[in-house]
Amino acid sequence: MTLGAPWRAVGHLVLVLLCLSMVVPLLVALGMAFKPPNEVYSLVPWPQAPTLDNFRRLFEQVPFHLYLWNSIATTALRVGGQIVIAVLCAYAFARWEFPGREWLFGAVLGAMMIPHTLTMIPIYMMIADLKWFDTWRALVIPNLAMPFAVFLLRQHFRSFPRELFDAAEMDGAGHWRALWLVVLPNLKPVLSALAIILFIDCWNEYFWPLLVTDAPESRTVQIGIREFLQADHNDFGGLMAGATLASLPALAVFFLFQRKVMDTFLASGIK
Repeated sequence: MTLGAPWRAVGHLVLVLLCLSMVVPLLVALGMAFKPPNEVYSLVPWPQAPTLDNFRRLFEQVPFHLYLWNSIATTALRVGGQIVIAVLCAYAFARWEFPGREWLFGAVLGAMMIPHTLTMIPIYMMIADLKWFDTWRALVIPNLAMPFAVFLLRQHFRSFPRELFDAAEMDGAGHWRALWLVVLPNLKPVLSALAIILFIDCWNEYFWPLLVTDAPESRTVQIGIREFLQADHNDFGGLMAGATLASLPALAVFFLFQRKVMDTFLASGIK
């Protein structure tokens, strides 16, 4: 059933309102990051006299550069490890026949249904026994196994044309070469979308870094924003400056990989 022009107009209006409800708070936060203290409570969203003093105070009161570096480095290591492990596991589940395969994959699905908060205490105790507290290892290693990534990639591996695997085997390619030279180059949209999801999930995580880190040398940017807020409860300009800086890497990753996803889909459509 095709909707008429009035209904399409209503649908477009609803979508525009939803977009504005998400974009306007971001623009207000961005404007407040550049406002001087006497304009913070002004109803005008953009500063009349833009200043960088909020960013200066942010880096002076807390070691925000360390927080940014810790977040960027640990998130990159964690996402990279998650994708590599998920690719290898998903390929094994999709291509290899071995006893207990379905049972093991069922265990992976079961792990997706367990809330992360239920496993935090046992993992924290293990981190303490290994003397990993307050280190990057505590932030990265316990979170390398991502059941959702394994499930998503397995479904795409199973839908991959078997003729390409047969052609690769006829050319003398083993499983390793077939995976890295045949399968993955054709799954760029899936890998890009998965990278976006994993990066945003890792970058925005708050409770786990708060639990396993204490020194400024190992804390992440989300904890750094909280530290700044505790240092000066009324400096909303500095707080929005920290939130703006914390948002930039996630936005950059999203726009970078979004373009790769769209370019790949466009090339596939042209072919």
